[in-house]
Amino acid sequence: MTIKQRLFISHILMIIIPVLLSLLASVIAFLMVWRYFWGLDEGAMIKNTEFRAQYATVESLVIKWDTEKTTDAEVVADMQHFKKTNHSKNIALLVYRGDKLISSVGEVTDQKMKETALKEEGEHSYLKDQTFLTTFDTSNYKIILINSNYYNDLYYQDPLWDRDYKAMLSRIIVLVVILILSIIFITSRVLTRYLTRSITDPLELLTVGFYKIREGDLQYQIQYTKQDEFLPVSKDFNGMARQLKEMMDNQNKLETNRRELIAGISHDLRTPLTSIKAYVEGLEKGIANTPAMRTKYFTIVKKKIDDLDQVIAQLFLFSKLDTGEFPFNLVTTTSKKLIDEYIGFIQQEYELNGLTILLEPTDQNVSLEVDPVQFRTVLTNLFENARKYVDRNDKQVVVSYEVVEEQFILSIIDNGSGVSEENLEDLFELFYRDDRSRTNPSKGNGLGLAISKKIIEGFNGTIQAYNHPAGGLAIVITLPVKSKRK
Repeated sequence: MTIKQRLFISHILMIIIPVLLSLLASVIAFLMVWRYFWGLDEGAMIKNTEFRAQYATVESLVIKWDTEKTTDAEVVADMQHFKKTNHSKNIALLVYRGDKLISSVGEVTDQKMKETALKEEGEHSYLKDQTFLTTFDTSNYKIILINSNYYNDLYYQDPLWDRDYKAMLSRIIVLVVILILSIIFITSRVLTRYLTRSITDPLELLTVGFYKIREGDLQYQIQYTKQDEFLPVSKDFNGMARQLKEMMDNQNKLETNRRELIAGISHDLRTPLTSIKAYVEGLEKGIANTPAMRTKYFTIVKKKIDDLDQVIAQLFLFSKLDTGEFPFNLVTTTSKKLIDEYIGFIQQEYELNGLTILLEPTDQNVSLEVDPVQFRTVLTNLFENARKYVDRNDKQVVVSYEVVEEQFILSIIDNGSGVSEENLEDLFELFYRDDRSRTNPSKGNGLGLAISKKIIEGFNGTIQAYNHPAGGLAIVITLPVKSKRK
């Protein structure tokens, strides 16, 4: 779920949840009011309805009689009217002036309760079993109202129950309002906390990741799987960490190559320079004291200078190839013309120098876009390596090519002892030479294969080396085919 969706749902829930919970609280409050005033005692309230009307009538009479002008005759008359209109068999109404009974309606079932009420000063109410008694005082009279069939409605003992109802209802309304506000506050806190954590947690992961990267732990990866806006950020962070690691590895590799380059240049320049210095000193000190020796010394010095010139020229070529500044003269030519004709031209020369070049016949002839001069430089470098490093008297290379899925594949396999597996990957590195060539620097300077790789890559191709199962080193060059020719 995305953060936008969470925000939207959170806002909806901020409305829905408080409304639902508020409705629930209101329903509960209503049930509480109903239970308090009409619930379990609803039957009692209904049964006491007649008594409440009688009680209200008595209250009206009490108010009427509460004056000095009221006469006993008037009281008796009102009592007769009450008997006709409001009296029931369970009701008794008695009016006393002092201890004298002025008038009464109905029968008193509990004389002791009546006597107790007469003795008490002021207005009182009594409840015993199903008998309810209440007293009223006026200036001249004491009135006693008795209900012998009163239902024990504890919540309605005071017939003026409307006042209790309103007070209770007010308290419940206040509680409901407080409850609704609490629901809104708690809902807001919970949803805000959930939403905040959905943002802060991934931010904390990113912060930890940045600290790890800053401390140099480039292998650190953020583990985040939620489908939200932070997922692509986490993936980009992990991709950045991988790229940084690759950059650092490349930087370290470049630094290693730089050191090896300096060491290689120093080695390949120092060796001929040392020889030149030695022979020049021999000439200077008169060691070469015959014309023949001086001629020999001069010849050696000239050859060493030519070697230096070749190393410098190859370094210059590699530098231009490495920076992409070398101007390739790309033309479209055929494999027959590029390879078959060139091998036919140099076969005899190499055979005189101890290397046999065999070209496997093929009918395939495809078009390639290359720089013919530089491509032949590559072939020359490969043939020269075979001539120098194959440790056999019958030195031989087999050249073959084929076309597979629009790719031109050229294989050059010698009959030497190959290269150790751990050194295969370094074979095309600058100044790389196997242990045998290092013991004999005159055989090569480690630039040929590095230059060959740069040239082939300039043609959008690849060059690889592997040990052939039948023995010997195999160099495989792959180039894109421009078009096929029959």
